[in-house]
Order: sequence, then structure tokens, then C-alpha cells
Amino acid sequence: MHLERRKKPVSALLDKTAGYVRSFPRPVWLLVAATCVESMGRFMVVPFLSLYMSGAGVGLGTLGLVLGAAPLANIVFGAWGGHLSDRWGRKPVQILGVCISGLSMFGFAFAGPNPAILALLNFLNGMTRTFYRPATNAALADHCPAARRSEAFALNRISLNAAFGLGPILGVAIFHSSPQAGFMIGGSLNLAVGLFLAIAVPESAPARVAKGKISLQSSGGDAAVPEASAWKELLRDGGFWVWTAGMTLIWGAYDLIQSFLPLHFRDSGIPLEAYSAVLATNAFVCVFFQLPFSRVLRVAPIGFSAGFSKILFVAGFAGFAFLRSPLLLAGAMFVLAIGEVWGSAVQTRYIPEHARPALMGRYMGLSMVSELGRAVVAPSAGFLMEAAGGSSVFIMAAGLSFAGGTLLYISGKAHDKRTIL
Repeated sequence: MHLERRKKPVSALLDKTAGYVRSFPRPVWLLVAATCVESMGRFMVVPFLSLYMSGAGVGLGTLGLVLGAAPLANIVFGAWGGHLSDRWGRKPVQILGVCISGLSMFGFAFAGPNPAILALLNFLNGMTRTFYRPATNAALADHCPAARRSEAFALNRISLNAAFGLGPILGVAIFHSSPQAGFMIGGSLNLAVGLFLAIAVPESAPARVAKGKISLQSSGGDAAVPEASAWKELLRDGGFWVWTAGMTLIWGAYDLIQSFLPLHFRDSGIPLEAYSAVLATNAFVCVFFQLPFSRVLRVAPIGFSAGFSKILFVAGFAGFAFLRSPLLLAGAMFVLAIGEVWGSAVQTRYIPEHARPALMGRYMGLSMVSELGRAVVAPSAGFLMEAAGGSSVFIMAAGLSFAGGTLLYISGKAHDKRTIL
């Protein structure tokens, strides 16, 4: 009897978990799995790209310009990628993105120290964010009713952050032995994701689904919008552009964790393994806290959480600037990561709640303009680090986070007022 009583809570937990899994459409889990594998391949090599190029003899200023090429691709093609995902469908755009990115990783393995070639390859590597990410986010919004979108985006972020934690741990060992092998493995995983999307994931774009006479929960009968009026509506949406400006500053600061934090650690005499531990801390927080935060905040006002969560970004970046103990640096990342899951729980809701379904892909794609932050901040950080050291770079990141959080608060609060009315 005692043994049976002990088994019941376990059985109940398993049943509850299975019920929760079944509560989402199957394509949501397929997309989450694709994101995990794609991100695993990328995070095995991208955080060490700056070290790889520095070791090949690329100067810090030039290195910043090379790293800025990927977000430049996002800016140039982001709106186009979102537009194509509305017209062609989500799948073709997702597949195009991961395949171009995968092939560029193969290129890194053989490029050598030529900055022009490295910049071109990093530009192509940016296609993952330009095409795959907006189309995937739009597909998740397509498949989920509004009340479940925050949780679906949280699950996708959990898979991404699990890869963000595990990928660099694997990457450290590969980087020490053969950086080229890391690029080959990462590229292979990206190409495998393209094949998986082609075979397993159904199409969900409202315009494409309407042609096939399939009904989705979120299509809302809003399947087609004339091009001129669609772009006019987007360009006149002041609240969206204030939001995008805030995200531009936030992404510019956050990207420094992948690009210049390992260089700052190296120059400060902090072992590279401590950098992997810092990323693992971020992954731990995002994996175990993202879903609870997203469930609690799934219908909460956006402005407050989006804005005030960035105070924790400020504290975390200040820690990177001034702390040298690996344990304290992990603590700084813990604080920053709590701000990340708190803010992202509502930030992922903004565009799906703000945009009409037929314009979802365009909004998702145009939001990639926020990559301008990464394109500008990375080169600026390279020259700043060369002139004033790594601490100055992360003081700058703290300032950018505060300014970005202020803009998100202003736009999010305006959105909340319209929703209430």
C-alpha cells in the first residue's frame, strides 16, 4: 500500500505533463525541436567566432566590423523575409534561412583570416535570423490561439536557451582541438533542420492556408491585404517603431555577451571555461524560469515588465564590467537572465497582439530592423575596447539597456491602454 501511494504522485505528474504537451498543436513541438537543433549548431561556434578570428590575426576594430555583417543582413533582408513568409508560406522561408546559414558555416572552416570573406560569410550566416526566426515566430502564432501564444513562444525560447547553454560547453572542447570541426558540425545541423522542416512541419501562413481551404485557430479570416495598404499601415505604426527602437538598443547590448564578453574575459585573465559557465547559467535560468514567468504574465500588461526588467540587464552588465571572480560573474549573469525571462515573457506577445494575422509575417520580418543595434554596437565595441578596454564596453551595454527599457516601457504602456479600451 505504501509503495502504491508513492507511485500515485509520480503517475499524476506524468499524466499532467502529457496533458500539457497535448494541449498544444503538434506543429508547435516540431518547430520547438527544429529551433533547438538549429540553435545547438550555431551556439557551438558563434560565441567563439570572435576568438577564432582574433587568433587568425584579425584586429579588434576589423573584428567588430566583421561581426556587424550578420545583423546588417537582418536589417537589409528582415522585412523581405517576413513579407515572403506571408506570400510564399512559412516553410520555404524557414528552409532557405537555415540552409544559407549552414552553408556559410562550412565556409568559415576554410576561409582563413581574410576579413572581406569572413564578413561575407557572417552576412550569410545572418540569414538564420533574417528568414528562419521571423517565419518560425509567425508560424507559432498561426498555430496557437492568442491565450497560448506566450507559452508557445516561451517553449521555443526554452529550447533556444537549452542550446545556448549546452552548445558552448560542447564548443569549448571542439574549439580547443579543432575550430574548423565545430563549423562543419554546426553547418551540418543547420542543413538537417532544413530537411526536417521540409518533411515534417505543415504550412500555416494564412494566405497559403486559405488557398488550401484549411482553417487555423488564429487566421481570423484575414488572409489577404493589398501590398500598398499593408506597407502603409506598417510604416505609419508609430507605437511599433518606438518598440523596435527599444529592441534595437537591447539587442545591441545583449549581443555583446556572444561577441566581446569572451575577449573581455581573456584579456582580464579569466579562464575560457568561466565563459562557458556564465552561458550555462543563462541557459539554466531561461530553461527553468521562462515557462513559469510566461504563464504568470501571459495576459499581464506589457509595458511594466518589458521596461523595468531591463534594470536587471543594467545590473548584470555592470557586473561584467567590474567583477573578476568566476562565481560573481555567474551571479551577474543570473541577475541579467532573470531580467531576460521576465521581459521576454511579454515582449514575445507584443507583435502577435499588435499585428493583424495577415500582416504577421511582415511585422515579424520588419521587427528585424532592431538588428541595427547589433550592426552598430559590435563595430563600436571593437574600437571602444581597443581604446579603453573591455570594461568600457559593458558600461556602454548597461547604458544601452536602460535607454532601451525606457522606450519599451513607453510603447508597451501605450499598447496596454489600447488593449484595455
